[in-house]
Amino acid sequence: MSENTVRWVMRADGIFNILAGLLLQLNLTGILTALGWPPPTPETRVYALVLGSALIGLSLTIWVASRRPSRAREALIISIITHLLAGLTILYEIFIAGITLPSPWLLPAAVGVQVLFVLGQFYYLLTARPANAYS
Repeated sequence: MSENTVRWVMRADGIFNILAGLLLQLNLTGILTALGWPPPTPETRVYALVLGSALIGLSLTIWVASRRPSRAREALIISIITHLLAGLTILYEIFIAGITLPSPWLLPAAVGVQVLFVLGQFYYLLTARPANAYS
């Protein structure tokens, strides 16, 4: 995968996550409900706000790293680990804990999109040569 291709994968990842983070951070109940994502209750609102903040931070990190992916290998590794942990948590909650989903396709679809981003970033890490830090 070329550096230009992974740059666009990283930017798409950043846009996807910043939109999700802003929806949670701003508590846009109407949009969340229309998407089939249950709006947070007053008891769980703090968790949605923290998750929104984390998603915004992750997306900004990935966006900045997308400028020079060959020099941002650590940011790519952190992004991959973060996506894997979030995806595994979502899948655990759906299939093992058995949470009820207002929309049966929304969370699995979000995990699917994240898997595509991770695969693109991971493939780039495997095939690209690291940039020389001293040049």
